[in-house]
Amino acid sequence: MLYSYVVDHDHGFAPNPFGKYCTLVHCKFAKGGKRNVVEKANVGDWIMGTGGESSDSAGNGRIIYLMRVDEKLLFDHYMRDTRFAGRLDHCDEGQGNEFALVSQHYFYFGRNAIEISDLPARLKGTPLEKRGPGFRSDLPEALVNELVSWFDRKFEVGMHGDPCSPLSKDHIEAIRQRSVPGAGLLCESPQPPKAAEHIVPRAIPGCGKGCA
Repeated sequence: MLYSYVVDHDHGFAPNPFGKYCTLVHCKFAKGGKRNVVEKANVGDWIMGTGGESSDSAGNGRIIYLMRVDEKLLFDHYMRDTRFAGRLDHCDEGQGNEFALVSQHYFYFGRNAIEISDLPARLKGTPLEKRGPGFRSDLPEALVNELVSWFDRKFEVGMHGDPCSPLSKDHIEAIRQRSVPGAGLLCESPQPPKAAEHIVPRAIPGCGKGCA
């Protein structure tokens, strides 16, 4: 399944594509009891973030990133996992996060977001791009597979551009200050991941800010 949503503010925080992981933690999670992408997505599903109209995004009709959900961690497990120590989103802001989504198979373009019009003909005019708040997940599975195959053929896994609007040092410090004392490690600037403590709640079946 593919979950598609608008990345209204692409700061490199949510999603966070730095290092060998792309993580989605402080965005698209449940607020007011309504399940969102982070709660609904399972291991093996795909998440696509498209551009929004904000000056902090890439504009409509463009793909900022595509990631496969390789791990769906309980948020407190994510906070204890030493692989993610030092990542900007490795912090607890007291917003009630339940899960963190982790990918090692992702394509992040940021300010180099690719045009949806450049996709293969069969994918044009399909229910791919979400406009406005929320998300959509109605792309037929056969077309999801075709989309993923096209990305795999066309691009190498990893980062292909910087965030549309990178956070300043002042903003990073403000995120640190919003972290809840005693709740876990404070947010830090992006650093290379450390040694692994692997937690995968479900095997792959055959396989805040930052959004609307």
